[in-house]
Amino acid sequence: MYKVMGLCNLHHSPELGELTASRPLASTSFLGRYAFIDFTLSNFSNSEIDEVGILVKNGPRSILKHLGSANVWNANTKLGYEAIMYNEKMANNPRYNHDINNIRANDWMFFTSMPDYFVIAPAHIVMSIDYREVLKAHIAKNAEITMVYTHIKNGKTNFIGSDFVKVSPQGEIVYIRENKGTQDEADISLETYIINRPKLAELMSKASATSSFFSLNDIIAFCCGKTETVNAYEYVGYARCFDSLPHYVEYSLELLDYTVRKQLFKPEWPIYTVTHDTPPSKYGPSAEVTDSFIANGANVNGKVERSILSRYVTVAEGASIKNSIILTDTVIGSGVHLDSVVVDKYAHIIHAREINSTDGYPVYIKQGDVI
Repeated sequence: MYKVMGLCNLHHSPELGELTASRPLASTSFLGRYAFIDFTLSNFSNSEIDEVGILVKNGPRSILKHLGSANVWNANTKLGYEAIMYNEKMANNPRYNHDINNIRANDWMFFTSMPDYFVIAPAHIVMSIDYREVLKAHIAKNAEITMVYTHIKNGKTNFIGSDFVKVSPQGEIVYIRENKGTQDEADISLETYIINRPKLAELMSKASATSSFFSLNDIIAFCCGKTETVNAYEYVGYARCFDSLPHYVEYSLELLDYTVRKQLFKPEWPIYTVTHDTPPSKYGPSAEVTDSFIANGANVNGKVERSILSRYVTVAEGASIKNSIILTDTVIGSGVHLDSVVVDKYAHIIHAREINSTDGYPVYIKQGDVI
């Protein structure tokens, strides 16, 4: 029986503007009650991978706050373990603060856990994937490296900056290039790999010999089709790359549509998150709520339309919120009208009457601001 360890790789996570200025994307609020990392960790858990390392690039405090004690695997089970892997020595040196150096600084996993295979996946690409199926295909091909990719039809506007891949008829990656948005039809890497333990060690050595700045993605792209054969596995299903604040809003709000939502949230594939002892949401006599996600603890007395409200958000009578995302413990005062706005935690919008996007880019209200 083989042993598998999951690595949630946060080193390639994009920035979502000011929303991720004080926190990594992985621990950023998503859909009112989740964090982005919950989806990757749940994919690991549902795939029966119960030993997980989280490769943290920066903001470990926010990750630890969300995950809790890390003595048990995931927030809702008592199996396995998760380990925060942080390269403190290189944390303030961006060129050297990459995933390979993080793994090297935490190489205990090679000697303590001794997995046969590593499953490596990011947090900024949200999907529901069964890694057991990928591993089965990896073993059947006698592969040493398998990359998961997906075919998209909107490559001019989505997955910009991600890796464009060319797949051979034999199911191998021919080359890897940056997607610069020149074509809609494209095969795109999901930055998800299965790598045999000896091969990962070999790739790390090759990276050091080639360039001390090389990340895992860099060395795989450099060697692909030359000294390394990279097996390709096509993922078919919901996959979104959260790489900007506009995409954060667009992809979040599209999940209000049940036909889209059911592609990600499946009865047999639960998404685990931190459990809060929060009272139910309260709706006053004047509340009007349509096509929205409202988390527990919210107090709604105004109008909410096609929006997402996190825990303990207060919406006063006479206020209206549309096409917006409101994070935890925020107060929207009477007479305030929001459209296409992202409001960070603990903010109070009580004086301004109209806040809306005029250029198609969502308005962002900073954490704790009074407007």
